[in-house]
Amino acid sequence: MEKTLSRTTERERPKGYGIQIGYRTLSIRVDERELPQKPKKSKDPADAIAAIDVHLIPSDHVYTRYSCHPTVGLEAAAVQRKLKLDGRNIISSPPTKYWLKALNYVFGGFNFLMWIAFVVTILSYKPLGHPALVFNLGVAMLLMIVIVVSATFYALVDWNASRIMKSIKSLIAEEASVIRDGKQQLIPANEIVVGDIVVLSTGERVPADLRIVQMSSDLKFDRSLLTGESDMVPGSLDSTADNALETRNLALTSTFVTQGTCHGVVFATGDRTVMGRLVSMSGETKFKLTTIQKEIWFFTKVISAVALSLFCLSLLLFGVWLRTSYPGYDTVSTAIVNSIGCLTAFVPQGLPVCVALSLTVIARRMAKRHVLVKNLATIETLGCISVLCSDKTGTLTAGKMAVESVAFLDMAHTARDFLAGSTNVPPSTLVPPSTSSASQTRSHSPTTSPSSSPAPALHAIARLCNGAKFTSSQDSSTNEKPTPDSEPTIKGDPTDTAILKFADSLSAVDSAAREDVGKYARMFEIPFNSKNKWMMTIVRDTSIAAEVDEVGGTGIEKKEPWQYEQEVIERQEGTWMFVKGAPDILFPACGTVMLSDGSVIPFGQAERERLSATQSEWSSGGQRVLALCRKPLPLFKHSLPPSDLEESLYKDLHSLTLVGLVGIRDPPREDVPSAIKVIRRAGVRVFMVTGDFKLTAVAIARQVGIVTQQLIDTIADVRSPALLEKFPPGTVPAPLIKPSSDDPIRSLVLTGEDVASLTSHDWDVILSHYTELVFARTTPDQKMKIVESIKARGDNTVAVTGDGVNDAPALKAADIGVAMGAGSDVAKEAAALVLLNNDFASIPVAIEMGRLVFDNLKKVTLYLMPVGSYTEFMAVLSNVLLGMQIPLSSYLQVCFSITNDVVMSISLMYEKAEADLMLRKPRNARTDRLTDWRLFFQIYLFLGLMAWPCAMSMWFVYMRQQGLGFHDVILVYNKWADGWKGYTLEQLTTFVNRGQCIYYVTMVFIQYGSLLAIRNRRVSLLHSNPLWGPRRNLLVPVCMIGTALIAVVNLYGPGLQTVFSTTPIPGMFWGPPFAFALGILCMDEARKACVRAWPNSLIAKMAW
Repeated sequence: MEKTLSRTTERERPKGYGIQIGYRTLSIRVDERELPQKPKKSKDPADAIAAIDVHLIPSDHVYTRYSCHPTVGLEAAAVQRKLKLDGRNIISSPPTKYWLKALNYVFGGFNFLMWIAFVVTILSYKPLGHPALVFNLGVAMLLMIVIVVSATFYALVDWNASRIMKSIKSLIAEEASVIRDGKQQLIPANEIVVGDIVVLSTGERVPADLRIVQMSSDLKFDRSLLTGESDMVPGSLDSTADNALETRNLALTSTFVTQGTCHGVVFATGDRTVMGRLVSMSGETKFKLTTIQKEIWFFTKVISAVALSLFCLSLLLFGVWLRTSYPGYDTVSTAIVNSIGCLTAFVPQGLPVCVALSLTVIARRMAKRHVLVKNLATIETLGCISVLCSDKTGTLTAGKMAVESVAFLDMAHTARDFLAGSTNVPPSTLVPPSTSSASQTRSHSPTTSPSSSPAPALHAIARLCNGAKFTSSQDSSTNEKPTPDSEPTIKGDPTDTAILKFADSLSAVDSAAREDVGKYARMFEIPFNSKNKWMMTIVRDTSIAAEVDEVGGTGIEKKEPWQYEQEVIERQEGTWMFVKGAPDILFPACGTVMLSDGSVIPFGQAERERLSATQSEWSSGGQRVLALCRKPLPLFKHSLPPSDLEESLYKDLHSLTLVGLVGIRDPPREDVPSAIKVIRRAGVRVFMVTGDFKLTAVAIARQVGIVTQQLIDTIADVRSPALLEKFPPGTVPAPLIKPSSDDPIRSLVLTGEDVASLTSHDWDVILSHYTELVFARTTPDQKMKIVESIKARGDNTVAVTGDGVNDAPALKAADIGVAMGAGSDVAKEAAALVLLNNDFASIPVAIEMGRLVFDNLKKVTLYLMPVGSYTEFMAVLSNVLLGMQIPLSSYLQVCFSITNDVVMSISLMYEKAEADLMLRKPRNARTDRLTDWRLFFQIYLFLGLMAWPCAMSMWFVYMRQQGLGFHDVILVYNKWADGWKGYTLEQLTTFVNRGQCIYYVTMVFIQYGSLLAIRNRRVSLLHSNPLWGPRRNLLVPVCMIGTALIAVVNLYGPGLQTVFSTTPIPGMFWGPPFAFALGILCMDEARKACVRAWPNSLIAKMAW
C-alpha cells in the first residue's frame, strides 16, 4: 500500500490533486451510507428525463458524483473503462417504419392508377369475360410486372440516395474539446464519456448532456432544436428550475453556444441524453415536400385526375351510347381493356422514375465535390437564386489571418519589422517601479515620460485579451505554449488566432515579455460579440501583494482617469482592464494614447484623426484593424456576482489608454473572384454582408469582384431628391422591385447604422436602383433584416453564405443557407448546404446543378407527353368516338409507356448543362412552373400535332394496302365483322394486329426525333450532338438501340405473339418512321433558329 502511494506521489499532479482524490473517496463512502435504495429503472424515456437531478446538486458535488477532477479531468484508464461500459456517444437514428415505406413504393407515384387498371383488367378476364380472353389476363400480368418493377426501382433509388447522403455526412468530423490527464485535448465527439469535462466556446454544438461548472458571465445557448423557441437562453451555475428541460445550468446535446464560454461535466451520452430519449419517444421525423416535389406532386394529381375522368367517361360512353346504338361493337370485357388505355396512355409513368433518378445523379455529383445537401430536393431551389448575400471573413476570404501591420500614434511598422525591432529593446515590465522620478512627474500630469518600449504592453493585451487558446496547454490561464519546440495547435476565432500567433512571435523575440505575461492571472472576461465588437479581460499581477477591495470596503479615493495608472503603481495594485476591438467603437472610450517610446499623452481630436487616417489607409488595403487598449482598475471588486460585475465594467469602459493598432490581413480565397464572375453572369446579384469596417469590406469586395464601379454611393445618395422623384413611394409593386437589365451598374455601401435607419421606401429604392451592395458593421439582427427585406421584394430567392455564429439568423431566414465546413456548428446546423471543403467555387456549380435538375425534368416531361401520352390517347379516342378499331392495343400502350419511354428518357437525366444555362436569368419560383402554357403548347400544338398524325397515317396506309380505304376503317363501329368488305373476321383481326404493331413501331422511331429536338432549348443539334463535343451523351445512342431492341422483341417474340397477338410488320414500314423523326427534328431546328434570330418575336415568346 505504501509503495503504491509513493508511486502516485511521484507523478506530476496539479496542486490539490491528492487532496481532491482523498476527499472524493471519503465522500463516496459517506454518500453510500446515506443514500436510500435506488428505485428500479424505468424503460419509459419520459420517466428517465424526469429522474434527472444533477442540476439540483452543488457544482463541487458534481465532480464527486462522476469521479473526475476539476483541473485533471478523467485519466486515460477511466476513459477506456467508461467507453467500454457505456459505448460511443452516438444517438441512434429513429426507428424506420418500413411498412409505410413499402406502401409508398407500391402505391406511390402513378402506381395507384396501375392498380386500378390491374383490378379492372382482372375483372374483364373473369367474371366479365365471355369467353375469358388470355389477352386480358396477359395485360393484367403485365400491369402487375409494371407495379413490381416500379416499386423495386423506387426502393433502389431511395436506398442509393440514402447511402450517398450517409457517406457525405460521415465526412463531417465533429470534435470536442475536453480536459483529460490535466490537458485540454481535441477528441472526436463520439468518444466523450460520462465524467469528461468539456470546454465549450462560442459557435460550438454541445456534444453531450453537461452540467455547467464554470462559465463566462455572457453565456447563452440556442435551444431551438430542443424547444422550438428561437430566443437565446442564458446559462447559469445554479439551478433555476426543478425540471431538467427548463433549468439553465444544464447544457443539453444538440444545442449551441451562441455567446460566451463554459466548462461542463458530462452526465449523459448517446441514447441516454435528453435528445436521445426524445428521439426514441418521437419516432420517425415528419417528411416535408420541397419545391420540386410539390411541382411533381401537383402535376401527378392533375394528370391522374384527368386520366381517371377520361377512363370513367370512356366506360360511360360505352354503357350509355355504344352498347345501345351499336350492339356488338364491343363486349364489356373489350370496352374495359380499351378504356384502360386512358389510364396508361395519358399517364407519363416514366416521370416519377426520372425524378428519383435525377436526384440520385445530382447526389453523386455533389458527393464528388464534398458538398453536403441536407435534403437532395432542395438543390433545385439553388437554381432559383437571384440574390446571394455573402459574409466576408472565412467565406470570401481564406480565414487564415495574420498580423501584417502595427502602429502607434507616432510610428507605424510592418509586423515583421516590429518583431525584428523588439529584439533590440531592453526588457521592461508592464508596471514600472514606482520610485522613478518619471513616476513622480506623471502623478501631476496627464502625460507619462518615456519608458523603454510599448512592446510589453502590446504583448500583454494581445496574449491575455484573447479568445483563442493553445489546446495542448497545461495551463490556459496565460495562454502559453506547452513547449517551445512543439507546433502550437490553436483553437479559436481566426482574428483571435492571428493575434495570438503574433503575441507568440513577440514573446519568442522578447523572453522578458513572456515571463511578465506569466505573472498575470485572468480574473474576469467579457468575450467578443457582434453587437459590442470588442473583448475585455481583467487581469491581476499575482507577483504583487495587491490590496483587495471588497464590496462595501474603503476603496481608493476616485481621481481623474489619467491618474489611475500612477495610483496603481504607488499602491502596488496590479489589476488591469485589457480591451481589444474595433477602433471606431473604442476610440470614443479612450482618454490617452501611448507613443512608440512608451510614453502616454492625452488622446485629443488631432490624435484621433491621425489614427483614424491610419485605420482608413489600412482598411482600404483590405486589412482588418483592431485597437488594443488598457486601463488600471484600482477599484475592481471581484466579489460581485458576475452579472453585476459585468454591468460595472461596462460603466468603467472609458478613459482607456490606446496602446496601439494592429492590422490583420485575410486574403481572399483564390477561387472566389472567378466564382463570383460566373455567378454574376448567371444573373445573380452578389451582396456582401459583414461586420467588418466599411473601408475593409469595400476593399475586399473590389478584390473579389462584388464591387466593380469606381464611384460608390452612400445613404445620402439613396435619399437624394433625384431618386425620390424617380421612385415615388408606393408606385412599384413588390414583385417588380429590381434593377432593369438596361440600367447601368451602380454600387452602394451601407453601414449597420444606415440599415437600422432604413425605411420601407429606402429599401425599395436600394433594391430597384443598385446592383452591387456592401453592408458593413452589421449585427446578426441587421443581417437577418437585410435578408428578409430582399426576400420581400422582386420575387427574390435569397441564398446566404456564412460560417460564424453571427451568420446563423440570416442563414435560417434565407431560402437557401450555405455554410462553410470549417465554420461554426451553429452555422452548419442553420444552413441547408454545407461546403465541406470550404470551396466557394462549389456555389456556382450548385446553382448550375439546381438549374440543370429543373431543366432536365422539364425535358423529360416534354419528351414523354407528345408521343407517350398524346399519340396513345388519340388511338383510344378514335376507338371510342370515331368507331374505328383501336390502332394501338392496351398491351402495346402499357409496354411503350413503361419500357420504351422510360429507357429513352433516362438519357435525358444524364444530360449536361446547355451552353447558355448559366447565362439565363434566374427562374422565378413563384411564376415559372415546371409545366406552363408554353410547355403545353409545345406538347399539344407542335410536337404532338406532328407525331400522332404521322403514326395514324401509317395505320391508314397499311389498311389501304389491304384494300380498306379511309371510310372503310373509320366510323364503322359494329360493321367491322365477318364479311366486312369481303374479308373474314380472322383476316380483319390480322389486319388490326399488324396495323397496331405498325402504329407502335412508328411511335418508337418518331421518339428519336423528339429526343434529339428536346435535348436543347435554344442551341442547334449541330453544335451539341450527343456523340462528341462538350454536350456528348453516349447514353442517347445506347438508349436508342435499347428501345429498338424492345420493339423487335415485342414483334418477334414467340410467346408475346401468342398471348398479345403481336406480329412482324412489312419491311417498308420500318423506314418512314425515321423520315418522320427527321422531319420533326428539322421543324424544331427551324423553330430554334427563329428564336435565336428574332428573340423578341412571337415564336420566341412561345418557346419553352
